[in-house]
Amino acid sequence: MSQDLAPVSLLVIHRVADYDAWREVFDARLSARKQAGFLGHNVTRGADDPQTVCVYLPCSDVDNARGYLQRADVVQALKDSGVEGSPTAYLTRPMFGEVISDKLLPAIIVHHGVEDYDAWVKVYNDFDLYRKESGIVGHAVDQGFDDPNNVIVYHQAEALTTLRAFVDSNELKERMRDGGVKEPFEIRFVEEVDAAEY
Repeated sequence: MSQDLAPVSLLVIHRVADYDAWREVFDARLSARKQAGFLGHNVTRGADDPQTVCVYLPCSDVDNARGYLQRADVVQALKDSGVEGSPTAYLTRPMFGEVISDKLLPAIIVHHGVEDYDAWVKVYNDFDLYRKESGIVGHAVDQGFDDPNNVIVYHQAEALTTLRAFVDSNELKERMRDGGVKEPFEIRFVEEVDAAEY
C-alpha cells in the first residue's frame, strides 16, 4: 500500500508459474507504467503460497487505472510473464494510513464489504489502540472506487505469528461484527518484496 494518497489505486492479485520470470517482465514494463500515470508499486508474495503475487499500484489517472488490465500490451505481458488464469483486480480510492516503508515486513491484505463505510471506519479508528498493542505497526485503508462499502485494509507487523494471532483474536472478530463487516471476507497473509515510487 502506498502512503501517498493518490486519487486512485489498482490492486492486482494473480498466481504465477515462476516468480523470477514474472518479475523480469514486470521490471521491464516500468516505463509503460509511468506513462500510464502509475506513481509507484508495492509487491508482496503470499506467505503460504509464494507464487501468489499481489501488486498495489497508486495512479494519477482514473481512466488509465480502470482500463489498464484490458490493454492489449498488458494482456500480452501477463501471458508472457506466466500469470496463471485471470488476475483479480480491485480499483480503489486510498483513504488514509501510516505504513512502514523503510523495511520489508509481513502483512495482511483484508478485503471485505461493509454495511456502511462511515459507521465501519468509526469502529476501525476506535480500534487503533488494540491494533498497536497487538503488534500492528503499519496500516492503510482503501475504499472501493465504485462501491464505497467495499474496503481493502492493509496491516503490517514484525512477524507473521503476530498477524495470525491478531486475525484469530476474539477482539477483532467482535469489532468486525460491530463495524458491519459482511461475510464472506478474505484475508491474505503476505510477505513484502519491495516498494518503489516512480
